[in-house]
Amino acid sequence: MVYLYFVWAGCLSFLYAQNTDSIHYLDEVSIKGYRRISPMENAATPVQALPETELLRLRSKQASEAVWNFAGVQLKDYGGVGGMKTVSVRSLGAAHTAVSYNGILLSDAQNGQIDLSKIYMDNLKSVALYNAQSASIFQPARNFQAAALLAIESRSVFESDSLRQGYAALTVGSFRQIAGTLSYAKKITPRFGLSANARYGYVYGNYPFEHDLGGSTKRLRRQNSDVQDAQAQIRMEYRPCDRHKIESELFYYGSERGLPGAVISYYPYSSQRLEDQDFYGVIKHRWQISNYFLQQNTVKYSFLYNRFQDPDALSAIAVDDRYRQQEVYLSTLTLCSPPVPGLSLSAALDAAFNFLGANRSDFADPWRSSLWFNIAADYRHPYVEVLLSGLTSAFFDRVKQGHQPPDKARFSPFASVAVFPLGKRSLALRVFYKDVFRMPTFNDFYYGRTGNTRLRPEKARQLDAGISYTLPAKAQRLWNMEVSADAYLNWVQDKIVAYPTDNLFVWSMFNVDKVRTLGVDAVWNIETAFAHSGIASRFGLLAQVAYTFLQALDKTSPQSPSYNQQVAYTPKHSGTAVISLRMPYVDLGYRISYCGERYILNQNIAENRLAPYMEHNLSLHAKIGFNRADLDLGFEVLNLSDETYQIVKNYPMPGRHYRLTVGCRF
Repeated sequence: MVYLYFVWAGCLSFLYAQNTDSIHYLDEVSIKGYRRISPMENAATPVQALPETELLRLRSKQASEAVWNFAGVQLKDYGGVGGMKTVSVRSLGAAHTAVSYNGILLSDAQNGQIDLSKIYMDNLKSVALYNAQSASIFQPARNFQAAALLAIESRSVFESDSLRQGYAALTVGSFRQIAGTLSYAKKITPRFGLSANARYGYVYGNYPFEHDLGGSTKRLRRQNSDVQDAQAQIRMEYRPCDRHKIESELFYYGSERGLPGAVISYYPYSSQRLEDQDFYGVIKHRWQISNYFLQQNTVKYSFLYNRFQDPDALSAIAVDDRYRQQEVYLSTLTLCSPPVPGLSLSAALDAAFNFLGANRSDFADPWRSSLWFNIAADYRHPYVEVLLSGLTSAFFDRVKQGHQPPDKARFSPFASVAVFPLGKRSLALRVFYKDVFRMPTFNDFYYGRTGNTRLRPEKARQLDAGISYTLPAKAQRLWNMEVSADAYLNWVQDKIVAYPTDNLFVWSMFNVDKVRTLGVDAVWNIETAFAHSGIASRFGLLAQVAYTFLQALDKTSPQSPSYNQQVAYTPKHSGTAVISLRMPYVDLGYRISYCGERYILNQNIAENRLAPYMEHNLSLHAKIGFNRADLDLGFEVLNLSDETYQIVKNYPMPGRHYRLTVGCRF
């Protein structure tokens, strides 16, 4: 398989060498790419985005806090202040949401879910959520595999006119929370730049909560909720000439945390611990071969270490499980812009090799070879846009001992059509269809206590129809508005369902044969200034509303007690509303998040019901400018109404708490 990868890259290089012999170039040619457009202008697929200015207004600290503002998102939080946080889009599960950082997917073959609590918002440029896939076809093949893509972009040192950029911040908060951040970027030369950032945080996390004892409540305090984590990142950008761009990045994240147990009766004690070490290095080379061809090659290596300890396990021997995972990832992709107005073509080939080892003598020690090949076409016209792609994926698992799952292969097509009746992208009518194929993860297959090697891959089909409208910008208008609505229907076969058993590390895995999801996402954004000039022009208002209706029904068997009932942990109604008031030196923000009732199992009976909840957050952000620096002050009140609620059964969330941040940009 490695051989096939390099044959592909070699063939591309040979073809380009043949083509370039007869082409005469200008002295300077810029790297080609898609211009950054308004989220609503990206009409081919539904997208919601938060640019840097809005991220600063929202005062989000983690990626999980930012995605709360998107429609169609269900966020699972397993432990409050420092717990693991995963995101599911349109009830398809967290493993169907791919998370990319600067265009390259973050991966975890062990459990398939990216913990968004590891991703901090310092030094980020934008966060965008694409349903189906990004509108850009210049993507690695693996980026096309998921049902949704959460794209996170960091700042580039070349995007600023300043030769130096620095930021330092200190955050303190409730439950003994403290965190420090330091980042710095510099253009060494006009073509070479470096950036680095580091963060350390600690939270004791033993927050109080009220526990229902059946007719009465008792105030308890969460146990074993402490978390300390550290993160470091170094990024290099080098542009030796106008045709080449080289980026490399080293990333490290480490944490040691307690796993607060499920609160059963009035016993909140837990002694389980989890240690994580996450490292990856990536090198990416982009080459403008000619006016018609753009190529990108990527090499990535990642290493993940997990250690789970349970000194009070029911077995005679205390549990001390250690897992080591390695991945080697290779990608090559080409964008072709033929001399046909509005037409772009792309082809991408990716390969990944994953290895998982453990300190258990009975462990399978699996390794997996994965291949993805994708071809795509994008045609843009003033009145229509057509986006087509086809992904072929193949997976080969091998084990040292135990049952070996069979090899799997799948072709996954995608098609999207957007129509612009006005000849402009301000009004768009769109429809898309996508086929999705998800392999069981290493944990799904092989984890010693709950792994199930008989699991079937999960297959999903998505159908979406939507409309979006962006108010055309006019110089004399003081306000802008964007609105969109999408109705969708998902069919899921052999859905892989996981839920925690006696702790947050041990899960139970099984297939639900058939699930049908019917949903509606609606988003409304408006931004206004109070005047064109004068002191009033420094005042403005931003309002955002996102609503989701989601009906995900178990359609496995009419004889099943859960037939035609809502799938576990899926609310029918959810939404957020954000109001931000911009004033001289100060921004004031208010956010409401609502989640309707859910059930912990597919049987929708009173014993399985989780009550709806509404969380209110208030933030105040002040910015004071000096000669060569800006002082940022942020104060937040989270869960302002002191709501008592649970996202996961028996895992209570914290009540009202506070966060203060003092930062300096220089």
